[in-house]
Amino acid sequence: MALPTVEILRWPAQAGRRGDLVAADRPCLWVLETGDLPPAIGPLEDWARDGDSERDVHARIQRLAALAPDVHTLFPREACVDEEGLLHFRGHLIPIPPTEARLLDRLAQTPETIVTRDELSRLLWDGPPASRSSLTSRIHTLRKRLRPAGLTIHAIRGHGFLLTAGAPAAAPTISSPRRTSWSSSSQPS
Repeated sequence: MALPTVEILRWPAQAGRRGDLVAADRPCLWVLETGDLPPAIGPLEDWARDGDSERDVHARIQRLAALAPDVHTLFPREACVDEEGLLHFRGHLIPIPPTEARLLDRLAQTPETIVTRDELSRLLWDGPPASRSSLTSRIHTLRKRLRPAGLTIHAIRGHGFLLTAGAPAAAPTISSPRRTSWSSSSQPS
């Protein structure tokens, strides 16, 4: 797996970007001119001087990249639906119907952990569902909605389901329809 990108910015000229980087858990190496005082740094920040050796700068970048959280790590409740029925997840806004929102909220409480089919069924229905496929159908609908954000619900046969995060799905390409001989109008005479 590739290490996360480390931002390399000049201090104090580009200090205005600091808040966004910290909020996004993005590692940053601040480059200082000779004589400039270094800033107080956070856990995902480091600094180097313009004249530092390439080896030293490279070591600092590698250390920062290793400290950054894995972009595929899903934290508890990170993928929950708000009161308006919208999932806000890593820049994606996805409408989620109420029934599927209850499923997602439960799976997101303990991501990457199996939640039993029975627990999810009890969450949606007072008694047992009309059929075993009722829950499967709801999960299938939810999976399609979550795919663009990189969220996946895995079925663990005989146990239940678990929610994970990965890379967002690529947008589908739209191609223009092709005319075939059977769909084109008759040739002029």
